[in-house]
Amino acid sequence: MILDVVLWSLFTLVSIILLILFIPYRLVVAGHIQWLEKKQTGNTEIHFGGPTRGISVTPFPKIQIAFGRYADPLFSFSLPRKKEGKPKKVKKKKKKTKSSIPYVHMGRSALGEIHFDQFYLNGDLGLPNPMYTGMIYGWSQTLGNIFKSKKSNIEINPQFNNRFETDIRGHFRLRFIPGKVMWQAGKTYFKFRK
Repeated sequence: MILDVVLWSLFTLVSIILLILFIPYRLVVAGHIQWLEKKQTGNTEIHFGGPTRGISVTPFPKIQIAFGRYADPLFSFSLPRKKEGKPKKVKKKKKKTKSSIPYVHMGRSALGEIHFDQFYLNGDLGLPNPMYTGMIYGWSQTLGNIFKSKKSNIEINPQFNNRFETDIRGHFRLRFIPGKVMWQAGKTYFKFRK
């Protein structure tokens, strides 16, 4: 009797873990920056889960974590800001050794299982110096035309009014299956450890 309960509990736990590992997830990072003369606002959101629900993390303007629907979460809480302390000492960088090579290959193979889904950036951009506004607008047009597709869109409207006026929104979305990413990383790690 007790053995049956233990085995069924173990089977249920393993099934839940496998289900969590092999369901496709999306990672969405969205942000909005608005800077009109002396008024500065902005926010950033990171969504992990499905298209409408999952875990939502808001690192800016205050750190907040929410669970459930992204628009109307079931549960959320805020984290306190860290107080600035003494500056840490900077350590010298070490040269790359052979032991770091498997980790580089492991990271590359894991990134191969993460699929780019969507990217967009649009809004108004105005800097105090019109030359810088024109340069950034030119770069954005170049990048927008190089990567133009249904999944990416870059539209920046220049504001040549000699004031710092910016109102930009953007987001990018990635799709991945955690089990496939972990499998590929593990397979590559053991291949290069030999």
